[in-house]
Amino acid sequence: MSFRLFIYWCALCGGWAAVVGWGLGNLIARGDSLGSTGIKGMFLGMLIVLALGLVDALWTYSFRQLRQVIPRVFVCVMIGTVGGLVGGAVGQFLYDEIGNLSAFQIFGWVLTGLMVGVSIGSYDFLRSWIREEELAFAASKVIRGVVGGAVGGLLGGILDWKLGDLWARLFPGKDHLWSPSLTGFIALGLCIGLMIAVAQIVFKEAWLKVEKGFRNGRELLVNKPVLTIGRAESCDLGLFGDAMIEKLHARIYQQDGRYLVLEQASFSVVGEEEF
Repeated sequence: MSFRLFIYWCALCGGWAAVVGWGLGNLIARGDSLGSTGIKGMFLGMLIVLALGLVDALWTYSFRQLRQVIPRVFVCVMIGTVGGLVGGAVGQFLYDEIGNLSAFQIFGWVLTGLMVGVSIGSYDFLRSWIREEELAFAASKVIRGVVGGAVGGLLGGILDWKLGDLWARLFPGKDHLWSPSLTGFIALGLCIGLMIAVAQIVFKEAWLKVEKGFRNGRELLVNKPVLTIGRAESCDLGLFGDAMIEKLHARIYQQDGRYLVLEQASFSVVGEEEF
């Protein structure tokens, strides 16, 4: 998947996930009470993170590497679910207890977007921490996700607010209409997905592009201390079905600000380039 397609799919899947989250939330919780808004936010965060986690995982891996995909998505969903619940509940609490200001609800959606952004890079960070590997690469991905998610939550929250005002003017006295909350949720999902993807791409440091072979045209961020290339399903960059590629063909690692390519067969440096 190219960077352009990655941004497109994150925005599209974020918007559709918000539709499903809105539907589930309205089936279970009605009204704008603290608990109801928290449940709606929970489903919003859970479904958006599920969609974005799948896009992010399948951007790097393929369906034949489900052992790498499933734990990543699971960790994302857990954090995103909690983030959506907290964001929705906090925003509604501030709105009810402190003042009838839309800014408080927007703040709650910023929290939701922030937690969604955290979840996207959380698996890589936890894995690096458990394995006692360098945390800089994983932390960078988390930071990019936080920035993108917070900005997306802010933009989506403002759109949610403005769309609600627009529907209220077009249909005065029709507060029971579902459309304002639905369009607001779509705006939130789309903006959060879009801005997280944009932040990951804009602030990237090094990347690879597959010119030939399996899934040619695919672009991959170098976001690990050591990135492996080969035919094995455990490789970060899988080049399946090519007899000229070894199961573990090469590794890319950083040294003194430069990226080195190490051929696994001979353990000799075969190329050196600063991406």
